[in-house]
Amino acid sequence: MAKKEEIEKLLANLMDNIPEIEGLIAAEKGKVIVGQTLTELDHSGVAENGVKILENASKMAQIIEKGNVKEVNIRANEGYVIIVGSGDLLFAAITGTDATSSLGLIQRNLRVALDKVL
Repeated sequence: MAKKEEIEKLLANLMDNIPEIEGLIAAEKGKVIVGQTLTELDHSGVAENGVKILENASKMAQIIEKGNVKEVNIRANEGYVIIVGSGDLLFAAITGTDATSSLGLIQRNLRVALDKVL
């Protein structure tokens, strides 16, 4: 299991440094390890569905012969969800539409944070 304290510190640092991030959730095997959001969200629902999304995206990547899925980005009417995962661990960042110009930065920082705890 990833160290909860280390993950909390990494995610808090991301939220401090990228103000467009409205929430970050870390989950292992679909169970929330850390959930930091500016509004009330169903952290467990985000974690469980994040796992399902990564699993389905992985199936698609296999079908199209493009290798393993590293991340999935979801654009909704009022913002984005960026999910990065490896093995049993995933990080999900939730943003508003104001984050459009920062999506690449958020993706990169989530991947770096995930790699640090693996």
